[in-house]
Amino acid sequence: MCASTLLVIFGKESPSWREIWLHQMLECTQRAGAAFQKFGQWLSMRPDMFPPDVILALSKLRADAPAHPGAVSRQKLKQHLGKDVDELFDEFQEEPVASGSVGQVHRARLRAEHALDGPGGQLREVAVKIQHPGVIDSAFMDLNIVWQIVAFSEKFLHMTMPFDRSDFDAVIQAQMDFTREAFNLQRFAKNFKGETRIRFPKVSSRLVTPEVLVETWENGEIISNIMEDFDNAKVACKDAVTAIAEKKKEVQGRLSNILYDMSMKMMVRDNFVHGDLHGGNILYSMHGDHVTVLDAGIATSLDKRTFAPFGRFLYALCSGQTDTVVDYLQRFNESNMVVNTLQLKTDIQDTMDKYMGPFRLKQDGPLNAADMFGEVMFTLQRHGMLLKGDVASTLFTISISEGLVRQLDPSFDVAHQALPYIARYMGAAAATGS
Repeated sequence: MCASTLLVIFGKESPSWREIWLHQMLECTQRAGAAFQKFGQWLSMRPDMFPPDVILALSKLRADAPAHPGAVSRQKLKQHLGKDVDELFDEFQEEPVASGSVGQVHRARLRAEHALDGPGGQLREVAVKIQHPGVIDSAFMDLNIVWQIVAFSEKFLHMTMPFDRSDFDAVIQAQMDFTREAFNLQRFAKNFKGETRIRFPKVSSRLVTPEVLVETWENGEIISNIMEDFDNAKVACKDAVTAIAEKKKEVQGRLSNILYDMSMKMMVRDNFVHGDLHGGNILYSMHGDHVTVLDAGIATSLDKRTFAPFGRFLYALCSGQTDTVVDYLQRFNESNMVVNTLQLKTDIQDTMDKYMGPFRLKQDGPLNAADMFGEVMFTLQRHGMLLKGDVASTLFTISISEGLVRQLDPSFDVAHQALPYIARYMGAAAATGS
């Protein structure tokens, strides 16, 4: 708050003052706890909402969270798995390879009798994920403060979340239980069985507890690091610069297609969506042209009775069918306030005209689905509407996935590309609205 005040008074046009403010914002978020760090990670995936320097600063929350000592990890392993580190592993790296908002990861090699695929098996190279001390208690307190900040933001900033906070709290708190993450990984692996471009780590029920998770070590490079390597490459001539730019564009194109294909299948085929798809949670193998998705603690799905109606709603939203959008928004509304349907329809039509009407056709680039979703959300807030929790969570995860794809390829038309997926996997009813 002090840095923000000084920035407003003295440093609006000063790069050095802004650098101080960015540094303080990042450090405060890191110290504030898991809920704040998760919120910051989400903000870092929205380049359409925040300036590039804010996105860059918050992106460090994806992998640069403070770590706990290796001795604490050893104690937790003994406490939760009932064996000393030397009894479980031939090798165990004391220094974590990564630390996130909930836990940190150590690289290790299991003893042969503890291989993930059974005694004497091949799956021995593992990542050991261990929860930070006290993270569960702090998360409950943090969420109360986060929502006070959101309330302030809704009043004074261009930001809104018109849904019941208890549903969102449940999604975040579910990530604190590593047995849930193990279940999610197994379900994702089953859903994408046979798809060579999309992989998930393997786990064993013998080596999973609420605070410890042992999973296969996966090769590849973190997506965010790949992009940074391209940007920071040192070259000696113009031809080399051109070659690197073309290679970067090629990799970004392949990645955006793989990740969008995966996200849409999770949503409209499987009704089981990874809720934390940011650049620090995805490994990419350029040699094998496949991704491995990590950190599956958050996953969302729609109620079975809501799944088909949501498909029709999404199709209508992506194809500009105002009457159908309004109809389903009212079906998904859980508020007791009386809604002025005529005014709601007028407001939604204005949004459709802005993003998909004749004026939109004169603009360059693809439809910005995130901005359009955001305008719809603001409209709901103005009308006192409250979305069903599962619908709100799914829209939230869509915005995160869309943010990742847009970071990789700003020209990717998310809304247009969604239509064939919805028609294929959710049936003709989604396309026709029947």
